[in-house]
Amino acid sequence: MSQSYKNFDLAIYCTAGDLEKITREQLEKDLAFFQKHLKLSKVYIENHRGEIHLSRERLQELKEIFESKGIATAGGITPTLPASYRPGYNRLFGGICYTDEASRKQFQDAVETAAAVFDEVIFDDFFFNNCACDTCLEGKGERTWEEFRLELMTEVSENLIIKPGKAVNPNVKLVIKYPNWIESYQSTGYNTETQPKLFDGIYTGTETRNPYNSQQHIPRYASYSLMRWMENMKPGQNGGGWFDSLDCTYIDYYLEQAYLTVFSKARELTLFCYGLLKDSLYIPPLGFQLDKLDELAPKLGEAVGLRVYQPHHARGEDHLYNYLGGLGIPFEPSPHFPENGEKVLVAADATRDPDILEKIKRHMQAGGEVIMTSGFLEKMEGKGVEQLTTLRTTGKRISVQKYGMDTRICTFDRFAEGAEPVLFPVLEYSTNGTWQMIIGFNSDYNLPVLMYDNYGKGKLYTLTVPDNMADFRKLPQETLNALRRALVGELPCVLEGKNEVGLFVYDNGTVIVESFRTEPERWGIRVPADSEVVRAKTGEPAKRIREEDGAAIYEALLYPSSFEAFQIVKK
Repeated sequence: MSQSYKNFDLAIYCTAGDLEKITREQLEKDLAFFQKHLKLSKVYIENHRGEIHLSRERLQELKEIFESKGIATAGGITPTLPASYRPGYNRLFGGICYTDEASRKQFQDAVETAAAVFDEVIFDDFFFNNCACDTCLEGKGERTWEEFRLELMTEVSENLIIKPGKAVNPNVKLVIKYPNWIESYQSTGYNTETQPKLFDGIYTGTETRNPYNSQQHIPRYASYSLMRWMENMKPGQNGGGWFDSLDCTYIDYYLEQAYLTVFSKARELTLFCYGLLKDSLYIPPLGFQLDKLDELAPKLGEAVGLRVYQPHHARGEDHLYNYLGGLGIPFEPSPHFPENGEKVLVAADATRDPDILEKIKRHMQAGGEVIMTSGFLEKMEGKGVEQLTTLRTTGKRISVQKYGMDTRICTFDRFAEGAEPVLFPVLEYSTNGTWQMIIGFNSDYNLPVLMYDNYGKGKLYTLTVPDNMADFRKLPQETLNALRRALVGELPCVLEGKNEVGLFVYDNGTVIVESFRTEPERWGIRVPADSEVVRAKTGEPAKRIREEDGAAIYEALLYPSSFEAFQIVKK
C-alpha cells in the first residue's frame, strides 16, 4: 500500500496521452519505480487534452488500478482543442475558442465526464482565452481584450464548469490551477477576482525552471512568492503547488522548485507529469530531499515578510519583488492592501488600484511606512503623488558603479564600488525636502537609489529600479546590506552578504537561508544582540561572527543550491 508524507501530500499529474493506451502491466511497473523513491499519495487522471478524450469506462478502469495500490485519485482536464474546432484561425497552444458553440460543447462534455467519475477535478493552466476569430472580435466589440476575456472566462467558469459539473456530481470539488505567469493573467482571462468565488479551490503553478534559458522570464523566487500571493487571496483554499522538469538545466533547479513550494507552506505538491518522470533521473534525488522537507515542515510557523501590494489584474515592473527576493529579502505578496500598519511595497502594478494614493496617505498618517518604486512614481505623476515627495522623473538614464550609503551631513558614512555598471533612471528631488539613504555616483554627479520623505506619522521610501531589474544583484555587498536593512522593517532578522540567496522567515522564529549560487558562500544572519541563532535540526548554536550597533551576526555557510533552517531564540 502507498505511504504518505506527514506534513504534505504528493501527487503526480497523468496526462490523457500518458494513460490513453498504457497497459495495466506497464502502469504497475511505472508505479513501482515511483513508489520506490516517493511517498505517493495521489494521482490526477486527465480525461481530456487536445485531440485525446478518455471515456468514462477507461477512467473507471484507471481509477481502480491506482486505488488498488492505495493511491487516491482525482480528475484533470487541460482545456485545449485541435485546430479542427476552429478551422482557419490560429490559436496559441490550442487554446479554446469559447465563442464557438461546438468548442463549448466539447469542453462541457469533458467536464461532465470527469465529474461523473471523480469527486475532485483540477483544470490545468491552459484554461485561458487567446482566440481572436471573427466571433470573438464581434463579442469583444469596443471593449479591450482584457475586459472581454476576464468577463468571458468568468462566464465559462460558471456555465461550462461549475453548473454542469455539479449537476452531474453535486459532491465534486472543482479546482482552478493558476499558472506561474501572474503578470499576464488578465491578458488571457484568468480572473483572480471572480473565479476563486466560483471554484471550490485554487492551485498554484510553482514551476520556475531555469530563467537563464527559459522562454518565460520568471525569477526563481517566484516558486515561493506566487504561492504566498495565492494563499493571501483565498486563505486555506490554496490546494498546493505544481511544478515540472522542463528547462531545468540542472537537477538542482528541479529540486529547488520543491524546496520553495514547501517553504511557502504548500499542503500538496503535484509533479507534472507521469510521462516526463517515469524512469527519470529526477525522481530518486527528489524523494531523498522530500524526506528532509517533511522533517522540516512542522518547524515552520506562519510565513512573514515585507508586504507587497499587488492588486488583481495588475501589471507593471513585472516580478520586481521576485528579483529582490533573490537578494535575500523576504516578501509576503497579497492582493489586499494591509490594514494593520505593516510596511508595504507598492510597485508600478499597484497603480491598477484607483484609490492607491488615498490608501497610502491613510497608511502613513496612521504611522505606517510605504516603499514606492520609481515605476510607481512615474505612473502616478500628475495624479497626486507630488503631494507625497519632491522626487520627479526625468526620462534620463545614467550608468552607476559607485555607491554611497547613509548620509553624514554633506557626505556619506560608507562607499562601495560594484564590479559592473548598472543603468538607473534619473530622479530629481529637492535637497532637504527628500532625504538620501543610498546614492549612485557617476563622475561628480549622483542620483537617488533609495530616498525617503516623512508624511504624517509615517514615512515614504522611494526605490529607484534599474532598467534591467536583474541588475539589482550587481550592487556591491555593502550596498545590498544597506538596502536589506532599509526594506525589511520589523522582521526578526536581516541577511548580510552576496546576492543570489533566499531568506524565508516565519513568525515562530524559524528562518531558512537558501543559496541560489554555484559556489559555496557564507552569509550573515543579523539579529538583535539579546537573541541567538541556533540550527533548527540540532539546536546547536550557529557560529557568532561579530556584534555591532546593538546587533549580533551569525554565520550561515551554504553549498551550491542548498538550504539550512535556523531558529532565533532569546538568550
